[in-house]
Amino acid sequence: MEKFNKAQQKNLAAAQKLVEAYASSSEDEGELDEKHILDLLYKHYQSLPQGAGKATGNKQNDNNANRTATFLENTLHSGAATCLICIGSIRRVESIWSCKSCYCFFHLNCIQRWANDSVMQMKVKAEQQNGNQGHYNHLGEYVPAKRQKAAHWCCPQCRTEYQPTERPTQYECFCGKEVNPAQQPYLVPHSCGEICGKLLQPKCGHDCKLLCHPGPCPPCAQLANNSCLCGKSPARSVRCLDKNWQCQQTCQTLLSCGKHKCNQKCHRRGQCPPCNSQSSQPCNCKREVKVVNCSQPKWQCTNVCGALYNCGQHKCEKICHSADCGGDCPLSVRSCPCGKSKNASGCNEEVETCGDTCHKLLSCGNHTCTQRCHRGPCNQCLVRTTKKCRCGLHEKELPCSKEFTCEAKCKQMRDCGKHACNRKCCGYQCPPCEKICGKQLNCNKHKCQSVCHNGPCYPCKLESQVNCRCGKTRRSVPCGRERSARIACMELCRISSKCHHAVKHRCHKGECPPCAQPCGQTNKCGHICKAHCHSAIRVNKTADASNRAAAKKYEYRPLPHPQCEEGVSVSCIGGHELATWPCWNSKPSSCARKCARQLRCGNHKCQLVCHTVPDPQSMLQQVGCANCEQGCGIARTKGCEHSCNKGCHPPPCAPCSFVIKSKCHCGLNQIIYKCHELYNDVDEEQQLLERGEKLRCCGNRCLKNFACGHRCITICHSGKCPNPELCRKKVRIYCACKRLKQEIACDKHRAGQTSLSCDDNCQAERAKVEATEQQQLARKKQLEEEKNRIELEKFQQKFAKRKPRERKTIEVDLERSKIDWQRWANYSVALLLVLGALGVAYYADS
Repeated sequence: MEKFNKAQQKNLAAAQKLVEAYASSSEDEGELDEKHILDLLYKHYQSLPQGAGKATGNKQNDNNANRTATFLENTLHSGAATCLICIGSIRRVESIWSCKSCYCFFHLNCIQRWANDSVMQMKVKAEQQNGNQGHYNHLGEYVPAKRQKAAHWCCPQCRTEYQPTERPTQYECFCGKEVNPAQQPYLVPHSCGEICGKLLQPKCGHDCKLLCHPGPCPPCAQLANNSCLCGKSPARSVRCLDKNWQCQQTCQTLLSCGKHKCNQKCHRRGQCPPCNSQSSQPCNCKREVKVVNCSQPKWQCTNVCGALYNCGQHKCEKICHSADCGGDCPLSVRSCPCGKSKNASGCNEEVETCGDTCHKLLSCGNHTCTQRCHRGPCNQCLVRTTKKCRCGLHEKELPCSKEFTCEAKCKQMRDCGKHACNRKCCGYQCPPCEKICGKQLNCNKHKCQSVCHNGPCYPCKLESQVNCRCGKTRRSVPCGRERSARIACMELCRISSKCHHAVKHRCHKGECPPCAQPCGQTNKCGHICKAHCHSAIRVNKTADASNRAAAKKYEYRPLPHPQCEEGVSVSCIGGHELATWPCWNSKPSSCARKCARQLRCGNHKCQLVCHTVPDPQSMLQQVGCANCEQGCGIARTKGCEHSCNKGCHPPPCAPCSFVIKSKCHCGLNQIIYKCHELYNDVDEEQQLLERGEKLRCCGNRCLKNFACGHRCITICHSGKCPNPELCRKKVRIYCACKRLKQEIACDKHRAGQTSLSCDDNCQAERAKVEATEQQQLARKKQLEEEKNRIELEKFQQKFAKRKPRERKTIEVDLERSKIDWQRWANYSVALLLVLGALGVAYYADS
């Protein structure tokens, strides 16, 4: 029971959730502008179909116009039309199929399944009956099998038959010009928006000028210049559907009776009705007189003629007639009863039998009468033959005139495919099933009252009257659609509003939709609230666990006003601009632009992002602006490359006091001076060069050498040394062998005196030196040859054949057996030193 209760509560909660989540198609889809759509629909049509129907006075045209209006209403109001197969609403966005005869809508998937099932069942039934190729009855006659209908399927509404090739395979618009028409808010749903173009019925030669529409085409609204039916009235311009119009004059044409005239109103010539006047007319035999219609002057009474023939004994036995009975008696020439012998005798004499065998074909159709020629009908056939019953299962010997039927019941299924025949000796000629189907229909209210049949039952044809909530609008809907049918009531909803606004929505089912009007109440800021009404908002609430299934899970509560979106002009905190902000966010804030106020230095502006200042109108530096942290940017004196040490300040800058240390011209001493001592804006360039030359001169003798190699004689200077031709320094010159030498003045040396001539001693000395060099070369060559000889001997000794050496095993063993006393002594001394060090360390720690 606990599990059952849990499952029951779960199902109740699911059902409640389904009911709450249910919404009609009109809520899922937006409302259409019906007036605009109808105006576009009738753009190429001169008058509405309702007006055309009233003008003709024709009931058929009026019915077509009403049907077209009904189909338009069902199409524009999503969910108003019902699919008779699934008993579900047809929405504007769903694929449909429309019958060409009754124009009823069906879901495309439903009609495809219906057509496929119908065709398949007919094919299966035909295959089951293909084995019945016909049979022979008890008379031996061949009885062919029943002819089966070709496979087809029918419209569920009007039973119009369609061929299997006409099964719908794709979603088309009403006129069939476009496949899968797109949903457009300004067109009739399921239409392509093009002109229909179908030929109007009855055929008048014109086509439909409406845009693609559901239902039958309305009556023709074209104008034609026609006269009335009788042709007495002049021609006038009328609607094409009214071209066979009638005037108010009577016909006055002489009728076929020749006495009376036609008193009917205008009609076609030669089509006057029969005369309805009455007059006294005799019958054909002139015995009786009767008042009859002039159109039927001849009539027949019930009296027998009774006129005598020429024989004078027999009378005419015909009923009242006008023709002559004839002179000769029909009984003057007669034959025997079997018809084999004829003779002419008096009509009053009795004809004798011929005595021959009768030989007339008996009623069985197989045997002849075996009696003598006789009067009256032949007896029944008494020949005994072996007969089969109608079903062909049993045989029996019976008189030919009797029919043999067995007691076996037919077990063949009837055409419904559900019930057996169960007739005795049926003979494969089973009658149609006469039982009532009795299946539950899709409406779940009624049962199928048709004769037992194959396939699905046709939809319930009954209709129910459904009222809207206020009761002013009624509508007939298919049985089973009472709860889900949508009724488009144009009246205002009568349920009192939960908010402070007046009700402006139409009559509806279920809960009222949320109020979509602006709030209109004053907000805290003083502005009018323009948000959607929030005085009664549906919110969920938690129910008690004990009464969770019965209690509602939602309630209506007023919510506070949302943030005010009214625009308010607000200046930024730096006073740069005015901007429009929502009321809820209308506090002064930074505009994200640079402050740009003039700083005290007079050269730069504040680079901070818009910030708070005491006086937003003033553009001078105030509290909060950043101080100028840049260095001096004033241009220095030409030639000065040093920046001003002071911060940013107004011009001019103080003289540059940067100390310059540089080498003098000769590079020996270091010169120290200030930058402004060298550069200024007063002196010219030549004066600046001269002052720089003086400042870099150390006053000592120049350290540079002349081209001759002697030191410059002037004081420290820049550039090349001046007056090199005045150099008088002593220069030493030599002979070629460097033995003789002499000192001369530098100017003579530059003049060309650069060397001395050798004497005899110089030549003797040169010869001696050459002899010594030759001896050294000879000695060097001798040493090189000796070296090569020694290397050759070593090469030959290395690669020549060697003599075998004797092994000195004993000497090697003696050498290995010797003890290396010196090595052991070294090891002992090292060990003693280590032990001594350890002992010293131990005593030192203790």
